[in-house]
Amino acid sequence: MWRELLLVAWSVQVAYEVSKLLEQRSRRLMKKRAKICWDVGGEDRISALPDDLLVHILMFLPTKKVVATMILSKRWRFIWTMVPQLFYKEINHVTRKGFLGGLLDRLFGKQKRSVWRFLDESLQAHKAPILEKLVIELGPQCPIDVDVGKWIANAVERRVRVLSFELMWSAMPIRLPKSVYTCHTLYHLYLFDKILVDVPSPACLPSLQYLSIYSVVYKDEDSHVRLLSSCPNLKVLVVGRHHQDNVTNFIIKVPTLECLFYDSVELGALPNGSLVIDSPRIKRIFIRDYSGGSCSIENEPRFDKALIYVCCYPDNKFMRSLSSIICLELLLEVPTVACCNSINFSRLLECRIILQDVLDWLEPLMLLLQNSSILKVLLIHKVTDKHLLPLSWNQPSSVPGCLSSHLEIFEWKEYGGRSEEKEVVRYIFANSKCLKRAGIAMKSTRNPKDKKKMMVELESMSRVSTSSQLLFSTQFGRMDY
Repeated sequence: MWRELLLVAWSVQVAYEVSKLLEQRSRRLMKKRAKICWDVGGEDRISALPDDLLVHILMFLPTKKVVATMILSKRWRFIWTMVPQLFYKEINHVTRKGFLGGLLDRLFGKQKRSVWRFLDESLQAHKAPILEKLVIELGPQCPIDVDVGKWIANAVERRVRVLSFELMWSAMPIRLPKSVYTCHTLYHLYLFDKILVDVPSPACLPSLQYLSIYSVVYKDEDSHVRLLSSCPNLKVLVVGRHHQDNVTNFIIKVPTLECLFYDSVELGALPNGSLVIDSPRIKRIFIRDYSGGSCSIENEPRFDKALIYVCCYPDNKFMRSLSSIICLELLLEVPTVACCNSINFSRLLECRIILQDVLDWLEPLMLLLQNSSILKVLLIHKVTDKHLLPLSWNQPSSVPGCLSSHLEIFEWKEYGGRSEEKEVVRYIFANSKCLKRAGIAMKSTRNPKDKKKMMVELESMSRVSTSSQLLFSTQFGRMDY
């Protein structure tokens, strides 16, 4: 273990020296051969290292600098072609700067705004038999007549394991090569934006464990179903949807799935749409769904961690699945109020509540505390008070068990200082016997005088836990969320 750590640290240091050598070459305009800082007697000791070790060192440099090492000497001319990881990100500058940029322009053709030509030429010259990772991010500068699919096919032919492809050009979405959907080595696949998901038959991705499909377009209503069914070992799924993705009912049926991120914020209103989750092994779920459609779950899995930002009404099975939660982040909306009242959070240790002035949230908050008997961390984040709806504070008839025996950390971000909010804080301070830390971040729009006044009021409140600390955002930088 220690040998591996030392090797990594040493490789990073040597990569830094190689990068510095390139800059020296740039400054000297190739008139002299730059020497590396630990040369002994004029001997270039790095160049004497074995090829495989030099390749390992180059993996710690950006691809642009990796390719540029060909200028160092004949010894380095082809080393870069064996590096198994390539990263291409869109160039937004009008022109390249410095000697190194000018050299790359001469080598791969002058390019002012897009990385695509450099990508095309360098990928053709690349010789590594196995391409572990290929990351491509192309913006609107990329010409629409470029055959971007051939790069993906090239990676698949070389048994790529991690493939990330972002295409944000101005043309229509493109189909990926069919070989992508039968790649047996692909372990992590990330697709973003102008990509048309059209899954052929048969399709099989036996090694795929991480799949991210964000803002893509699907050929038809069942394209995503065929894609997911072709992944028999999928563990993590990230889905980002938008209003033109061609799917009304999004069905996630993956028996092996353990973690789901589902984001439909950009979907728009879709009252007839639905999200159906059929993954019995799922432990972590993160959902942002403002479409207004339905949300249902099969098999009643036992969640450990969840983020729930929904404006739809989850079904009863979904609600019951939350009862096993350990860590919960909940947007308190009308549809989610029922969670506070009907669910016994017997395992909940950490809870973050996001508050909006779309309802009277005081009673649901107290009900949530009553139903979370072992809660240790309570975080409140108030994101808006545009409407300033009236709040009603009614002190609970009995103190929640979590306050009397478990709560250790209480934090409130964007605290506004309304009279009802003061009562909530006063109640928590007066009943949290195990409290270790209370953190308050004042509402950002408050003027300094009002903030100072609220700080004095909060400091004057009695705290039953004499060992607890009261901290304000100015005292510890920012709230720890």
